[in-house]
Amino acid sequence: MDLRDELPVFAYDSEELRTKRSTCLICARPKTVCVCHALTEKQNIQMKIVVLQHPAEQNRQLRTVPLLQAGVSDEKCVVHVGKRFKNIPEVNSLDSILLFPGNDAVDCNEIEPGRYKNLICIDGTWPQARCIFWRNPELHKLQKVMLSEKRRSVYLIHTQPTNHHLSTLESVARAIELLERNNGLEQKLIQPLKEMVRLQFRYGSLAHSTRQEARMLRKKEILEGKANLTVSPKLENFDYDTF
Repeated sequence: MDLRDELPVFAYDSEELRTKRSTCLICARPKTVCVCHALTEKQNIQMKIVVLQHPAEQNRQLRTVPLLQAGVSDEKCVVHVGKRFKNIPEVNSLDSILLFPGNDAVDCNEIEPGRYKNLICIDGTWPQARCIFWRNPELHKLQKVMLSEKRRSVYLIHTQPTNHHLSTLESVARAIELLERNNGLEQKLIQPLKEMVRLQFRYGSLAHSTRQEARMLRKKEILEGKANLTVSPKLENFDYDTF
């Protein structure tokens, strides 16, 4: 199935889109590195995903939310851009849960399937996500859920804070799989992300270590008396051929 067939015909006729034909309208990647061939058919999910996106994310080249939108039905993933979100029905609904870590967060495994209709997530760096959370008291009233299992992100072309921080796509895909007991959903949704990373590797990008790992390495180098400290270390012993 060609996902481009699902776009309205008139979408290609606007002046704005004619100036952006070098960018894929589905995965939001340049057409030379389009990852749509890694997309499976749109996945059927029960919950609605509501993304509260920090405005700075709009300017990033390697974004994961467009891949999330491409992987599910249009009505099942909506994105709101801003810093304050007062008038969004799902934010003010008791049928919503917020994917956000904290001492009062419940593991996704512990939520009864079907209990909630909407999964709200915040898209941005961790400082940006925390800022959005504290600026929107409506979010404080929602039940928070989190992913307790630790795993390294496949988004290796991006420097994560620690080795268990995930991209927005990965976090949401895993959360929905657990909340709906939909085995295999996560792997289907993250295939375009893996392909995006593979293409970046092919063009010379390196697998990033985390900021935590970088700090530990620099601390070790200081103790060893090295004069030139590593600024942005690559992930050691990474097998690019089997990724």
